[in-house]
Amino acid sequence: MNTNMENKNDEAVSPVIATILMVAITVVLAGVLYVWANSLASDQPEAGSLNNFAATDADGFLSGDTDDTMIRMSWTYADENLNWAFLSFKLEKGDAVYTCEIATNADGADCLISQTGDSDTQWESDEIVYIKENGADLCTSSCDLSITIQYNGQVLSGTNSVTVA
Repeated sequence: MNTNMENKNDEAVSPVIATILMVAITVVLAGVLYVWANSLASDQPEAGSLNNFAATDADGFLSGDTDDTMIRMSWTYADENLNWAFLSFKLEKGDAVYTCEIATNADGADCLISQTGDSDTQWESDEIVYIKENGADLCTSSCDLSITIQYNGQVLSGTNSVTVA
């Protein structure tokens, strides 16, 4: 008998099978990395608006009536016009919280928002907005009001309180 034939290693993997295994492992790893990177990129929170507003006393006379104009707002920085459908306004006076709505959609709102711009659907970058009472006397004389404006659930930067006199 030939001793060379008896010492042959039957456990070795052929080069063809080894190449197929390496390609398969590479494809599986590439797929896992793609799914991981794709989910990481899609899970990022949406950035809020960079718009910044200034709120001041509207210099309206507080009469004790329920329709006084209280606050004047404008943009100090506006990189985009904001859609009214995604804006929410809240005023706070002490522990009381008041919801303000655009004048065209003011059913049950504590205060009204009126605008001076051309578009009824957007708070434009050059537009002045006023907040006035809507059937409730929010400020009889001088009062401090805190303002929170949200766009798509993100709080906008700006003046967070105004003394209305």
